[in-house]
This record gives sequence, C-alpha cells and structure tokens, in this order.
Amino acid sequence: MEGRKWEDTNKDILVNVLGRVGMESLLLDVPFVYKSWYKASREPQCWEHLIFPTFIKPDDIDDIDDICWEPGIPDDGFIERLAMTYQENLSVTALVKFIVNRSCGNARIIELPGGCTEEALEYFANDLPILKGLAVGSYNEFINGIIVKFISKWKILEMLKLGKYDLKEKIPQIGLHCNNLIWLSAPYTYIGKEEASALVSSLSELVFGSTWWKL
Repeated sequence: MEGRKWEDTNKDILVNVLGRVGMESLLLDVPFVYKSWYKASREPQCWEHLIFPTFIKPDDIDDIDDICWEPGIPDDGFIERLAMTYQENLSVTALVKFIVNRSCGNARIIELPGGCTEEALEYFANDLPILKGLAVGSYNEFINGIIVKFISKWKILEMLKLGKYDLKEKIPQIGLHCNNLIWLSAPYTYIGKEEASALVSSLSELVFGSTWWKL
C-alpha cells in the first residue's frame, strides 16, 4: 500500500508545524515545496511568533550591497534572498508591514528587526493589539527611547525585553499601561537604588527581571 504523501498532510497539523519553522523558512522555503504547503503557510496561525532577523538593511540605505551597514555586523543573506525571491527590495518598514499583514493581527510574540523605524513600530502598535511578548533588541537604541509612546496599545503585554534603557524615567509609564507584565529583561541597563525602587513600585506583579544590578 502506498504511503501517505507529504502534500496530503492534514492542514491543521501542517499549520501547527509551520508555525514553528521561523519567518525565513515561511517566506523562502515552505511556499515552494507543495501547493498545499503554500496555502497553509498563508494561514494567520503560522505568523503568531514574528521573530525578525537581527540584521536588516535600514530604510535609508538603497543599495542591496550595503546591507551590512556597520563594520562587524554579519549578514545572513536573508534580505538578499527575499529580494531575489519576491523581486522586491524591501526596507525594514516595508518588510514589517508585509509580515504583519500575513498575521492578520494574530501575532502574539515579536522580536523587532535591527534598524526598526518609528513608522514600523507604530504599525505594530496599531495592528497587533493582542501582543503578549515584545523584544526590542540592542540594535534599536532609537526604538528603546520611544517605546513608551506606543506601549499603551498593548494592554495584555506579559513579556518585554529592552536594550539599553533609562528605567527610572520610563518604568512608571510602562507599569501604568502594562498591568499584566510579569517578565522584564533589560540586560544592558544600569540598575541603582532609584531604578530598583521604580521597578518595585511600578511593576508589582513582576516575577522575573534580568538587568545589570548594582545596589
């Protein structure tokens, strides 16, 4: 008896699996295997965890050869492959909009791309109200500085990872809007007595924090 064919895999099972393979595979590999896999990869459930590549060409760089915009920053070829596959040279903002549209507002966890723009962050904030986990990253110093401008959009946020950050000034604002926050990581941030006091008073439900402590 002939075995079951991969292209005939149950759609619900396939969607469950594809939701775990990562953004790069969903965009550049899976859609070109079988037609059934392509259709499954378009399901919003496959796009609940949006882990963007750390290194993406900033919006103000036009040449694909300039992807590595800082000395020492590696390029894994993701953007170049994406441009060749879809015949479009996507900037950070354009890529964010493209991916968020795939999720249809269902994304639960996001790791921002390096070089993320304010426009892209605003798009996240307006279109992903049920976000539960957000990682800003150390290559987004500008975004770290303006995150509180949009934090009120994510009412059920539970996990937040920041880069270098001024906790003393910003934590009260985060605590005001994110009542469900239980996990905070800011590994490049200095924590003194005043910062620790702000954490305790503003994020009383916090059960895990990861920072540079010096009391």
